[in-house]
Amino acid sequence: MTITNEWLGISESEFYPYRNITTKSGYLCGTSAATVFLCYYQDHLVKTIVPEHIRQNGSENTKALQDLLRVIIQPFDFPTISLQVSHGLSRYFRLFKLPFRARQTPVGGLERVKKRLLQGKPVIVGLMKLKGSTYGNHWVVAYGYKKDETGKEWLKVHDNWGNYHKVIPASWINGTISLP
Repeated sequence: MTITNEWLGISESEFYPYRNITTKSGYLCGTSAATVFLCYYQDHLVKTIVPEHIRQNGSENTKALQDLLRVIIQPFDFPTISLQVSHGLSRYFRLFKLPFRARQTPVGGLERVKKRLLQGKPVIVGLMKLKGSTYGNHWVVAYGYKKDETGKEWLKVHDNWGNYHKVIPASWINGTISLP
């Protein structure tokens, strides 16, 4: 990709409604990131990806969805790896007989992030402390990408710690979860 210093992907204003989706305790960042991810899909891409009795399209009330995903993805509040989050989302899709299956990259994934963002699709991104992440090991939702004039690559993410427009180095990526 040769374009530099220009954000590609989804507008940050589309993630403003999810600003209050946060990790409230423990290690539930995988669940929080999955909640943001599914809300975006419901509001902008596939209206039926979340049943209406769980969350109304466009609603900022996400408690029922987040509670359900916690049971499916992280029932014991332990830290997660990409396989757990992707399998949890796939279990969610099977539960509601939805024609989706989450895909994961257990290591790296920047090319997948770029490809999905150019398609207008967000990506759940794992961050790794050993790669410099100031969040430690954490899950976020990426919706923007850019390469600056020095060649350094950046992501714009919903961090589920209360910042829906955080900019982080792409070098922190350690795995991704996406839909084809």
